[in-house]
Amino acid sequence: MSLTTDPAEAAHPPKRPVMPRLGEELPIFCERCGYSLHGLPQSVCEQCTIRQFHCPECGHHQPINTLRPAVQKILGRVLSLAMIASVVLRLGFFGLMMLAWFAMGNEWIYRYNEFSAHNSGGTYEEVAPQYLPLQFRDVDTERLLAFAIFAFAFGCVARMLLLRWRRGHWVGAAIAGLVMSAILLGASARYWDSLDRPFPLALPYRGGLFFLLAYTGAIIVFAASVVWPIWCGLVKVFLPKRAAGVLLDWQRSMSDPHASPHIRSALSRESIPRETASVAALP
Repeated sequence: MSLTTDPAEAAHPPKRPVMPRLGEELPIFCERCGYSLHGLPQSVCEQCTIRQFHCPECGHHQPINTLRPAVQKILGRVLSLAMIASVVLRLGFFGLMMLAWFAMGNEWIYRYNEFSAHNSGGTYEEVAPQYLPLQFRDVDTERLLAFAIFAFAFGCVARMLLLRWRRGHWVGAAIAGLVMSAILLGASARYWDSLDRPFPLALPYRGGLFFLLAYTGAIIVFAASVVWPIWCGLVKVFLPKRAAGVLLDWQRSMSDPHASPHIRSALSRESIPRETASVAALP
């Protein structure tokens, strides 16, 4: 006689925490001891008819705020408007910065030609193009400083506005590609604009242009890679420890869509399961 056993069921992957609806993630605290009342059942006291929370820590009976549903609804709308404003702000920022990089390519990729005009009887006569394309040997300290300062500042701010994506170097590479395209387009636009003049400009695609493109792109990638550690250090230095931790956890949660329970835990001192307690840190 042989015994047969049913095959073991395949282990199901752990379920991800359910994202709360907008406005329902606010923690509730006891007004007397500060204990978290979030998720506790509501009860009616024997001595009155007011619905309330019963604090298991200190026994305080805390009436439920009847304005809370309305406040949550208003808060949801405010958060929605803030989200729309955040998207518009980012679009406006990057649009204006791309326009500024376009102007950098338009103004800095050509150098002035000292021999473009000839003095003939007290009057100057144009005999050659007024500007020449930038060669590698013509790249001076002024241009290097201008592109370096602008690229580093822009790379830092742009990375902090794009915390939705975790990898700083990849974000920096994408931003650098947009910037280099804007610079190249600005230099090309200046060349195209000069074609109807008596002495049109020469093509700008020389060693100086390609060097400045690579130089600017490298600085932007570097800035996007180091700004997060710099920001973490500044937050920990100038903010209290608990506030700094909550702020950094909230910013880390932008790249982790399932991090809302962790942020609520940091605010309300709740304990959360170990398997959901890992929050991906930004590089």
